[in-house]
Amino acid sequence: MFYSASTGGFYSKEIHGSNIPADAVEITDDEHAALMAGQAAGKRIVPDENGRPILADPPPAPPSIPKRVTRRQGRLALLDAGLLDAVESAIDAITDPTEKRAAQIEYEAETWERGNAFLMGMWAQIGGTDADLDALFVAANAK
Repeated sequence: MFYSASTGGFYSKEIHGSNIPADAVEITDDEHAALMAGQAAGKRIVPDENGRPILADPPPAPPSIPKRVTRRQGRLALLDAGLLDAVESAIDAITDPTEKRAAQIEYEAETWERGNAFLMGMWAQIGGTDADLDALFVAANAK
């Protein structure tokens, strides 16, 4: 049995003949069985520095993006990110009285929802990306 770091695959001469990648290293049947058992238990098979297969823990799951945070959480996250003044200045700069009042109502709402059109528009206006907003919601949720 052989393992190729470049493909992450296992090969046997009986099945693959001479079509085994040049970087493949030979492993025993017992090593292969242990790797398969580890993979079945949730581990990943990755090459070590010599191209030999080893078991590794899976990467941590990315944090889930909260659908909503409290106003307090959101404002603290904006403050930590150095963006609280920019958001408040952007709201103050709105010239249309109805639009400005609507913005103030949204900003002062008890909860901020990730999919809120006002919030996403305000975020884009201050130069933030969707990924940045996701990160802000994750940070806010930890407050």
